[in-house]
Amino acid sequence: MLATPADVPPRAGQWLYEPKLDGVRALVHASGGRIRLFSRTRRPLNADYPELVEALEAAVRGNAVLDGEIVAVRDEARARRSGVAAELYLFDCLFYEGIHLTGLPLVDRKAVLRDVVWYDGPIRFTPFRTSSPATMSGEACAGGAEWTIVKRAESRYESARSADWLEVRCVRQQEFVVGGYTAPRESRERPGALLVGHYENGALRYAGRVATSYDRAALGMLRRKLVPLRRRTSPFTLGPAPAGEVRWVTPRLVVEVGFGEWTPPGLLRRPRYLGLREDRTAAEVQAKS
Repeated sequence: MLATPADVPPRAGQWLYEPKLDGVRALVHASGGRIRLFSRTRRPLNADYPELVEALEAAVRGNAVLDGEIVAVRDEARARRSGVAAELYLFDCLFYEGIHLTGLPLVDRKAVLRDVVWYDGPIRFTPFRTSSPATMSGEACAGGAEWTIVKRAESRYESARSADWLEVRCVRQQEFVVGGYTAPRESRERPGALLVGHYENGALRYAGRVATSYDRAALGMLRRKLVPLRRRTSPFTLGPAPAGEVRWVTPRLVVEVGFGEWTPPGLLRRPRYLGLREDRTAAEVQAKS
């Protein structure tokens, strides 16, 4: 079962939150004390992770099919002490002792999963929470995660991509000052991308281009506000210099921008325009958070 990418967490219904694990998806087949480990494409993984196979042989009670993610141990010192380079985080149980569990709700499958495995060493039970998906996603994003996983509590297991499992991209929001804009190819007047920044010790630092891919009415509104602010020189005095054909403006207009993260040079990654902030003055838009 695969998660469907989503821009925002669900607003209604009963959902579970799990952390997004960056590793190798793995299915565990346990039968008669023998373990077979497979990738999502059914490639055998026993030879790649013998330490996990050995740990699973002692950990799984009975015959079962389990779903999880193999994650590299990030703490090198801990990896050397334990002799384990990877850990297996289990998050679903599809079969146990002759009974197919795929038709059961996710919360019930997780209850079985917790009981049929002895969690120790590199074998981990994937933690989950059941509070508001929006709150959980917000907490994960604030902690530096790029994605969060949100699953419908009553979902059945499907061998396909499903909207009952969502991979929600973390989107940060912040106000920025507009210091210029580019024109789209088909127009010499309407803004194509906004050039935005924030103040540091009284100087405006360039933070990147924000595409204005929205309706004609919004583009017209931005043009009406930006054209009277036109000036000959760039207001940006810090950060990399914007390239290309640009129309500079006096930095008075404040906009709300959603973005994924900051790049090392201090630019926005995957920015998108969310709207005007007419309740804020440019001087209030200080250094990035």
